[in-house]
Amino acid sequence: MAAAQLGRGLSSIISSGLIGAVAGSLAALLMAAIAGFTALAWGPAVLNGFPSQAPMLWQALVPIGIGLAIGLLRRRGLVPLPELHQTLGELHSKQGMPLKHTGSHLLLGLLALVGGGSLGPEALLSRALAALVLAQKRLRLPSSCAVSGALGFIGSPLLGGVALAERQDQPLPAGLWSWLPGLVSGMAGFAAFQGFSRFGGGEQGVAYQWPHDLDQSLDFFAWSLLCGLLGGLLGMLFLGLRQRLEQLITHWQLAVLPQALGTGVLLALVNHWQPLALFSGEQQITALLQGKLLQGALPMLLLGLLKLLLAALCLSTGWVGGLFFPLIFGAAAMAQGLALALPGSVPAQVAIGAMACSIQSAVLGQALVPILVTATVLKAHGLGAVLVGSVMGLGVRNLLINGDIIPKN
Repeated sequence: MAAAQLGRGLSSIISSGLIGAVAGSLAALLMAAIAGFTALAWGPAVLNGFPSQAPMLWQALVPIGIGLAIGLLRRRGLVPLPELHQTLGELHSKQGMPLKHTGSHLLLGLLALVGGGSLGPEALLSRALAALVLAQKRLRLPSSCAVSGALGFIGSPLLGGVALAERQDQPLPAGLWSWLPGLVSGMAGFAAFQGFSRFGGGEQGVAYQWPHDLDQSLDFFAWSLLCGLLGGLLGMLFLGLRQRLEQLITHWQLAVLPQALGTGVLLALVNHWQPLALFSGEQQITALLQGKLLQGALPMLLLGLLKLLLAALCLSTGWVGGLFFPLIFGAAAMAQGLALALPGSVPAQVAIGAMACSIQSAVLGQALVPILVTATVLKAHGLGAVLVGSVMGLGVRNLLINGDIIPKN
């Protein structure tokens, strides 16, 4: 009995690794396609984190035209792309039942990314690769492992497995065999990707300033606590913005066409004033953290807030995608602004690590996934602040939501 169980476990791990490797390879192709369409629409500068060099009229027409397309397609009955946590929830709750509306999900998700929405690619990748393996009989494990392998694009081998196992309503399972296949597929996807190097470049080339004595260590810890608190509050602000926007849409009874088109028009206007607020932030995060996009304290603070507002707006109006990079970029911009506003007092890398992790923890209601994502993007800079930020973000969420200070929905 034990030998048979061990054999089944090993077989599951081997198949998970193969599926993860295939998913990672396919994710590389999808990311290349997204990058190609984005460069075609906006020009190659945006892939390096800088504003588009295309004519201004063209820059305005792209998001407006795509907003019109999203609105018309939704009016014809196409369903927006679900967010990553919804896809993972379906894989858990439906035990691998076929995912519906796959074609419309992929089309609308791709349009939202290419149109300049403040969204990440992980929701699109996960949905696409989960759907590719649904022709098999044993659906639940293969589709989950495809998602796990796809998440290797962020650059963290363990992220996919942890993302599958860790949920708001359930901590990491105690049984080894229940989560090990996801970890294996995630590592295989990471290894097979070969093309993720421009994602999560983060603070490469930035020398991390370690505390040199006890006083500075205590100072860094104090700022980690404070910035973790601020990041948690930003996360709750983001959730509140989404909730309020959805309430207004319902109250005004806005049809899907004006929702999507209005978002496209607003993106075009914002692009004219602050182009760094568009797109996911995955391209801009490296340039931002390396100091190439600094614009002064107040502009950086406003950029971070604007990023969060646009991400909430996109998600509420049918421009649906991922959350990781928009949240990280928004928090990092505000942390940079705080450091510029108080030079010599706020350690920038500590503030960035704590706020970037805590905002994710507060929004996702998770601890390990934000730590892995943030540590990967920041190349482990300020890891102590990242750990503190995760705790603070969850603490703020639990206090405000579970303490019934603000409603859950």
